[in-house]
Amino acid sequence: MKQTIGFLFSILLTFDTLANVNFIDISKISSDSKYVKAYNYIKDNKQFYDHWTNEWTYDKPKQELIKNLRDNYTTFSSIANKNTELFLLLGDISHYLYNLDDTIYYGIAVTNYNNAIKGSPSDYRCYWFLGYHYALSNVPIQAIANFIKAEKLLPADQPADFWNDYAWATAVTNMPSHCIYAMDKVKSISGKEGSFQEQLGETIYKRIISLDKDKDYSKKDIWTAEQGVKTTFTSRPLGIKILVDSTWGLSIYDYQKHQGVFIMNPPTIPNKKGKEIHYTIAILMKTTTDNDQLDDYINAFVSKYSDKKKVNFSDKYEKMIAYEIKDKNMYQDIGGGHLYMIGIERISPKYPGLLLENPVTLPMGNSNEVTYYTASESQDRFKGKIFYAIMLDSCEDIDEQSFPIFKNLFNTQIIIE
Repeated sequence: MKQTIGFLFSILLTFDTLANVNFIDISKISSDSKYVKAYNYIKDNKQFYDHWTNEWTYDKPKQELIKNLRDNYTTFSSIANKNTELFLLLGDISHYLYNLDDTIYYGIAVTNYNNAIKGSPSDYRCYWFLGYHYALSNVPIQAIANFIKAEKLLPADQPADFWNDYAWATAVTNMPSHCIYAMDKVKSISGKEGSFQEQLGETIYKRIISLDKDKDYSKKDIWTAEQGVKTTFTSRPLGIKILVDSTWGLSIYDYQKHQGVFIMNPPTIPNKKGKEIHYTIAILMKTTTDNDQLDDYINAFVSKYSDKKKVNFSDKYEKMIAYEIKDKNMYQDIGGGHLYMIGIERISPKYPGLLLENPVTLPMGNSNEVTYYTASESQDRFKGKIFYAIMLDSCEDIDEQSFPIFKNLFNTQIIIE
C-alpha cells in the first residue's frame, strides 16, 4: 500500500519515529530466554523498520530482517496463552514487516491489535499502536479515531512518546493544528522538543498562513467544501464548520467589510392548508475590535422588533445571547413572522483549527509506483474576536416544524471554535 500512496511530506516517509515496542513488557509474555532474546532482537533493530523506506540504503540486508522478523512472529505465535501484551507484540512485528514491504502483514497487524483491544479495551496502548499503523498505511479516518480513543484513556503520567507519534500521525493526515498541539504536549511533558518537532516542526508551522481581517477575500479563497453524508463547509479564517444536507439550497458570500455571510434554504414545509412554505437560516460572521460588544451587534438586528424576548436557547458557548421574535406584519398570509436570533462571541483559541480539522485521505497513485504529494497550506483564524449572528427566518404556520430543524442544526451541524 505504501508503494502506491504519497505522503504529505516525502521526508515523513523516513522520519525517525519512536518504537511502540518499547512500551511492551516482555515479562508479561514470558521470562524464557528464547523469547527474551527474540524480543531484544526486535527492539535492537527497530531503527531499520520502524518506518517505511522507499530505497534501502542500510548495510543490513532487508531480506535478512524480513526472515528474522517472520521467524520471531512464528516463535511468539506458538505461545498458547495469548494475552494483551503478546497481541501487541505480534501486532508490532507485523507492522514492522509491513514497513519492510511484506504487505500481507498489514491485515495481520490490524487483527492482532484488535485482539489486544478485545482483551483490554481500557488500555490506551492498543488504540495508539493501531492508530499509528493506520496512519502509516494511509487509512487516516481510522488512524485519528484510534488516537482520539487512546488520548481519552491516557494515564495521569502521560508518555511523551504517544504525543510524538500523535504529531506524526496528524501531520501525515493533514491536520497541522492537531500536530502543533501534540508537539506542545511533548514539550510540556518532557521539557524539550520531541524528535518530530526537531526534524519537522518548522515545516508544520510554515503551513499555517495568516490572513488580514481588514482585507476583503473571495468566498472561494476562505471556504472549503468536503463531500460526505452531508457536505462540510469550513472556513478556518472565520473559525467555523457547517454540515449541510444536500437537499438544502445554499448561498455563500464573499468576506467584505469584516463580514462573511452563509445562507441556507432547507426544503419547504407544508402548513395545515397544504401550502409549501419557504424558510431561511442565515449565519453572519463579523470580525471586530476589542471594544466592540456582542449586545450592540445583535441589538442592531433585533431593535426594530417590538415583540421580542430573550430566551435560554443553549449553553453550547460561554458568551451568547438569544432572542425569539414575532412580527404579525411579516408574512401575514402564513401566520406572521416567527424568528430566532442567536448571538455568539468567540476569541481566538490557543490552537485555531483544532475543532475544524478532519483527517484527509491521500489519493492513490499507480500500482508499484511511489507518488509524492505536497502538503497544502492551511489558513489561520482571523485574529481577535468574531461575532456570529445565527438567524431562523420563519413564520408562525411552520414554527413547530422549522424550529426543531434550526435547533438540531445549531447543536449538531455548526461548530464554532
